[in-house]
Amino acid sequence: MEIDDFYTEHWKQIEDDRFARYEKMFVWSEGQLKLLEPADIQSGHNVLDLGCGPGSLSFGISGLVGETGMVHGVDINERFVSFSQEKYKDRENISFQKIEDHQLPFESDSFDRVVCKNVLEYVPDLTLSLAEVKRVLKPSGKLHVIDSDWGFVIVEPWPKETIVDFFEAAAPAFREPQIGRKLMGEMKKVGFQNVSVVIVPFVDQSGSGLNVLNNMASYIENFETMPSERVRELIDQAEKSVEQGTFLFCLPQFLVTAS
Repeated sequence: MEIDDFYTEHWKQIEDDRFARYEKMFVWSEGQLKLLEPADIQSGHNVLDLGCGPGSLSFGISGLVGETGMVHGVDINERFVSFSQEKYKDRENISFQKIEDHQLPFESDSFDRVVCKNVLEYVPDLTLSLAEVKRVLKPSGKLHVIDSDWGFVIVEPWPKETIVDFFEAAAPAFREPQIGRKLMGEMKKVGFQNVSVVIVPFVDQSGSGLNVLNNMASYIENFETMPSERVRELIDQAEKSVEQGTFLFCLPQFLVTAS
């Protein structure tokens, strides 16, 4: 896998240990409803979950649209799609299918809402992806994006300089690691209107943020952008701080909604 296209290709081929981490990271909870509030998803809505991963967000949205609505989860990873199809096979208002690229296999004006969580930081061409979303949305529809900005991370006990170095070493895993702050302007460029931005911090003291850090460490190991001994030292520091009760991981989620 070449470093130049790793940001997309590593989602098509996911090794077992990383898939296991995603199962732990992407679990639906009622607390995530706050992330969906600006989308104003209603009963009966037809919703596209773009980049659905292992399907937990689609599951959460299915509870909002009810029996008269429908959630369509799409992803470029066959394993995610197969996993989701099996896990949620008893939910009649969810479907999952694999897609190949930014082109969506749906008619124009199909959806009341398109939800896209932690996906647009990876797409090869953001303008094309947003334009395709705009095509499949109904004229009255809304796009709701939930995404990170890796320039605003806190990892205690690491000093600021260490955090910057670590995430810069992992940056080739993203097409745009600072997507959060850029989304509003990019949406406006392709014709979206009434663009609003809300920031909700993800704060962890229990150690679940270690899944994120271990993902980043695996990317860095692949890129060889930081000595492996240094990466292991930093992960060890974080793990020990969890044991000591002093660990803090914070990553803001940008909620950007547009019509």
